[in-house]
Amino acid sequence: MTEPVIAHDARAPSADPWRRMMGFVYESIILFGVIWFAGYVFSSLTQYQAQRGNLALHHLFQVFTFAVLGLYFSWFWAHGRRTVPMKTLGLDLVDRQERPLSMTRAALRYGAGLAFFLAAMAGTVYIHPVLFLFNLVPFLACFIDPQQRSLPDLIAGSRLIHKPVEGKRARGLV
Repeated sequence: MTEPVIAHDARAPSADPWRRMMGFVYESIILFGVIWFAGYVFSSLTQYQAQRGNLALHHLFQVFTFAVLGLYFSWFWAHGRRTVPMKTLGLDLVDRQERPLSMTRAALRYGAGLAFFLAAMAGTVYIHPVLFLFNLVPFLACFIDPQQRSLPDLIAGSRLIHKPVEGKRARGLV
């Protein structure tokens, strides 16, 4: 027997800024392990131990780390895949037509987020430590944009939506 089709709104609701922030915090916990493992692999292959005087290897390690994160996010965001925190919180990334992101669009979203992060960090190091707060600017756009998109979402043409977790809705938990 087939299940009845439930009519739903044509446009999925955007993820509110607080759910977005919860996803960020949860994702940070997961990324600790991803970055630790990637760093272990890099140091095992290159014998890099963050020693002084090896600036080229230090910069290569930074590029490697950002590349690993880029692959992680681009792969999970593309073609309807989601990270564990996204699945747990009922988050999904879609394009303007509410289709899953392509790998190119997912990589563009990551690149935009990375550019904002690196700009804020450069300002922090070379101008003034208070410029660290510019890391919040892409997130603050969620409070201004009618569809609650961050600046990387606006650049990449993506939107973070909230899709309630299936099992919880059936049990009346959501």
